[in-house]
Formats: sequence, structure tokens, C-alpha cells
Amino acid sequence: MKTLHAIERYLARFSKTLAYAGAVLILVDAFWISISVFRRYVLNDPDPVVTEAAALLLLPLAFAGLAYSFAEDANPKVTMLIDKLPATAAMSIEALNLLVGAAVGVMLTAFSSTATIRSYASGAASPVIEWPEYFLWASVAIFSLTFTLLVMVRLSIRLANPSAVQREG
Repeated sequence: MKTLHAIERYLARFSKTLAYAGAVLILVDAFWISISVFRRYVLNDPDPVVTEAAALLLLPLAFAGLAYSFAEDANPKVTMLIDKLPATAAMSIEALNLLVGAAVGVMLTAFSSTATIRSYASGAASPVIEWPEYFLWASVAIFSLTFTLLVMVRLSIRLANPSAVQREG
């Protein structure tokens, strides 16, 4: 049990690092777009690649905070009914919720890993700026794998210690 908690803490710290990486991507994207607007309207010299670059960076950004928001229990949820249930029923619903999260995580990880491998093997690149697509898919695979592992560890902890149902005030 200590090992599972240690793995959970490690994955939570790692997910925070990934969220910071996402924040850096947002800053880079915002700076690049700002410079592009300046070039377009002040210097009359539009940047031909900023639109595609911004769009390509949205894919990894969509997944960058996934594991962190889960680790911090920051995902929106309605607990009004669950709070009124007996502890065993609440634990069962929480375990089911984690199981669904794990299934979604496995699906996202499988799809993004497959996309990484296929785009690397084919040498696919974006048409305008010619960035290799596997970089983008690899980041999504890392983000979704971290989420999936964190959900599975939390599910394992919950199933190993069913009496420790967390109840909020």
C-alpha cells in the first residue's frame, strides 16, 4: 500500500511538471501570436506560419493539464447524491468513476501512442511549417499515459482500502 501511495505522489508531482510544460507552451504560443499581430499590422509583414503553429500547439495543450487536474481533484463533479449515500455505495460509485476514467485514459493513450508510431514511421509533417507530427502526438501520449497511470493507481488504492472513502464536509 505504501508503494501505491508513493507512486501516486510521484505521478502527481510529474503531472504538475507536465502542467508547467503546458503553461510554457501557452506562453510561447501567446508571444508568437502577439509578435505576428505586431508584424502584420505595424510592419505590414504577416507571419505565414503562425496560424498553423498555433493550431498545432492546441493539440498537446488540450491534454497538458489532464493529469494535473485529476491529481488535484479539480475536475467538476456533482456529489449531492453521492454525499447522501452510505459509505459502501459511495465507494462503489467512486470506483466505477475511476474505472471509466481509466478506460478513457487507456483509449486516449492507445490512440495517441499509435498516432505517434505511425507519424514517426511515415515521416508525416505539417504542410506549412513542416514540423514532424510525431512530436505533437508523443506529447499527447505522455500526457494521457500519465493521466491513465494516475487513475489506475488511485483505483488500486481505492480497491485495496475500501474503508477509506473520502467525504468532504
